Amino acid sequence: MLPAVEPLYPTKMTDVDKLDAILKGGHIIPVYQPIISLRNGRIFGFESLSRIADDGLKMNIEHMFRIADKTHKAWELELLCRTKALEGSTGMDGDKKLFLNVNPNIIHDEGFKNGFTKSRLGRYGLDLQNVIFEITERASILDNDAFIKSINNYKDQNYGIAIDDVGAGYSGLNVISDVKPNIIKLDMALVRNIDKDEIKQLLCKALVDFGKNAGIQLIAEGIETEEELETLIKLNVDFGQGYFLGIPRKSFADIAPEKIELIQRYYTKKFNMNINSSIYPIIGHLAKPGYTFPPDEKNESIHEKLRLNPTITDFTVIENDVAVGFMSKTSLNEKLGGRYGYSLFSKTTIRSITNTDFLQVNYSTTVDDVSRLAMQRSFDKLYDPIVVEKDNKYCGIVTIKNLLDTCTKIEVDIAGHSNPLTKLPGNLLIEKEIVSRIFASQPYCITYYDIDNFKAYNDAYGFQNGDLMLALTADVLKKCAKKNEFIGHIGGDDFIVICDYHEGEVYCQSVLDEFASQVTSLYRDEDVKNGFIVSKNRSGVTENFFIASLSIAGITNKKNAYQNIDDFSNDIAQLKKVCKQHSGNYFEIH
Repeated sequence: MLPAVEPLYPTKMTDVDKLDAILKGGHIIPVYQPIISLRNGRIFGFESLSRIADDGLKMNIEHMFRIADKTHKAWELELLCRTKALEGSTGMDGDKKLFLNVNPNIIHDEGFKNGFTKSRLGRYGLDLQNVIFEITERASILDNDAFIKSINNYKDQNYGIAIDDVGAGYSGLNVISDVKPNIIKLDMALVRNIDKDEIKQLLCKALVDFGKNAGIQLIAEGIETEEELETLIKLNVDFGQGYFLGIPRKSFADIAPEKIELIQRYYTKKFNMNINSSIYPIIGHLAKPGYTFPPDEKNESIHEKLRLNPTITDFTVIENDVAVGFMSKTSLNEKLGGRYGYSLFSKTTIRSITNTDFLQVNYSTTVDDVSRLAMQRSFDKLYDPIVVEKDNKYCGIVTIKNLLDTCTKIEVDIAGHSNPLTKLPGNLLIEKEIVSRIFASQPYCITYYDIDNFKAYNDAYGFQNGDLMLALTADVLKKCAKKNEFIGHIGGDDFIVICDYHEGEVYCQSVLDEFASQVTSLYRDEDVKNGFIVSKNRSGVTENFFIASLSIAGITNKKNAYQNIDDFSNDIAQLKKVCKQHSGNYFEIH
């Protein structure tokens, strides 16, 4: 008979006893939950969460920390959890952030400070700027002055500060105001079912607007459904965290590819909707219900209803929720008028005389596209309203007056989003064009133009002449355009040209040749003869600057297609740096 096995722990242990055993044996293991960008699906960082390693000592984690507070062992527990988290962080990529939960009453302790010296973190391969102290709700702040002083000390060393549970009772606006954190984390109670709760959406939007204006990034905690994720992306929340995106693991695991694709798809959808609704509204936003009749209604009945209601000027014939005909009041009167009209048609149905050749467009069609279609109609139908359908069902109508008013507003908006000096499209319209190319399957070549030594010229010759150089550059870009290229002015001395073809080399070379031949006209003869001007650099030191030239960086989708605009922006920014290192006129297309 085998001897009885002595139990590892007493059969009846209080939670205080369990805590003592955890601290004595170091029975804490860290798990890491990913924090994901809601723009491109990339991992921004990981939050380190503590778990009890020994099943015999299991208890609720939050309860364990509350017991530690009551028994004055909070510092000992914090030290154990932090040590384990840092030891496990050696497998994390160096560019990711590590979020560490911190009791606000411990952050100013000397022992805490010694644990976060540059040399100590260096052992784990961590930089100060990649460590985020996440101030938690476990205890009220006992010494606010010491707490704020310590927070500022860590911020001065480039540590990040996050306030947890924003939207819950602890994290009031006064704490955010005092701490001025880099990041605030939306409490999971605010995130839960946010897709179904308009009040929660309004609160979240207010915090997003606050964060944007205050330079604070937002993380939504506790995302558990696809609907919550989509809503948070629509609300412009920066980052997300939750079981739907990635569960806490012992290792630093990537999130599932399908979740990355989902985020990118929702973000792209939101991005396109924002741009279209601000500059090119979709026709569905203008649609009104209009008057409708079934196809089997008698003409005399409709005629009488129109006589009694003079506001009805036209109507749509609807069968099974689908528009099958359209007719104006004038057309109906013409049919029923005359010597025999009423006797011939009054007893027949509207189906027999309705006009089946009418303009019908999809709900998501942009107003400028609808306007072009409307103006292509024959003269007798030119002023008929446009019928709008959604999901293959009748949605409403848009009158020509409403369409023209909106088109006029669009022209004003476009003018407002164009550069006043060059009259070229500005940033919002440029972004729309870039997004439309990146997520389409058609060929493109997107090229960025930067004027070298422009600041030196501006300083030496004055802003008025600097404006002449910008105008000259815009004229050159337009002069060299041969295939309906899109030309935009990003701002300052930065321009963009988008070609709907891969081979942009010929265009770029013609721009460089034309610019080189014209730019010298803006310089004094002696400067042209010398080949340089004398001006001050950005540090205020006088030096010689060559005659202005162009650096051009271009990217095509000939070999590689982009999945999101952030990847494209990063690649073009790197290529621009490479091109700027070359002296004189230079271009490079990848």
